Amino acid sequence: MKKVWITGGGSGIGKALALRLVEEKYQVFISGRNMEKLVSVGWGTIPVLCDITNTKNVKNALDEIGPIDLAILNAGTYEPGPTINTSIENMYHAMEVNYFGTVNCIQALLPYMKKHGGHLAVVASLAGYRGLPNASGYGPSKAAVINLCESMKAELYDTQIKLQLINPGFVKSPLTDKNSFDMPYLMEPDEAAAEIIKGLNSNAFEIAFPSPFVRQMKILKWLPDRFYFPLIRKLVK
Repeated sequence: MKKVWITGGGSGIGKALALRLVEEKYQVFISGRNMEKLVSVGWGTIPVLCDITNTKNVKNALDEIGPIDLAILNAGTYEPGPTINTSIENMYHAMEVNYFGTVNCIQALLPYMKKHGGHLAVVASLAGYRGLPNASGYGPSKAAVINLCESMKAELYDTQIKLQLINPGFVKSPLTDKNSFDMPYLMEPDEAAAEIIKGLNSNAFEIAFPSPFVRQMKILKWLPDRFYFPLIRKLVK
């Protein structure tokens, strides 16, 4: 039986992925900071308390879980709002969880995976493609994760590690529930989990969805500044 570790497995995408992978006969370990929430997922998942921003916590969690075939680094945080109203503490927290927490997990996983092989999937966001209004805390942290994965892809080229980057659009969760605006192509967690699992079974480096939103965001990504900024400004009017 293959073993998978999912960070942020207590809700949203992580929870939906955990339940689907149990159905696919994986031994599924889910981690997070709230044991009650992890236990409530049930359905054959194995809860492991872990704060990914704490290096020792991550090492202890991996010691408890043992060798892993697939790691899905999904844990993250999000606080929307304009830059002027976003506290420096929230900025630090977004980077600490979304970027440095992910790095903690990767650095703990790589020594074993470099020796024995493995599958590493890292969740970023389409919001990391370009700067978006009211996301100056979240977007940069996800842009950093995208850049990190692109760097690692080259470094791991001659190893037996399969590295994939997951860039979702809007997925209904306690995090997106904080948004007060209409979210285009909003997906249910089960839909997102299905897209991710399909991608995990492919050889693609990037797993991005939903397709219509990805196309739009990629156009914005490559749009010259003189067109991009007047267009994006309309989102804050």
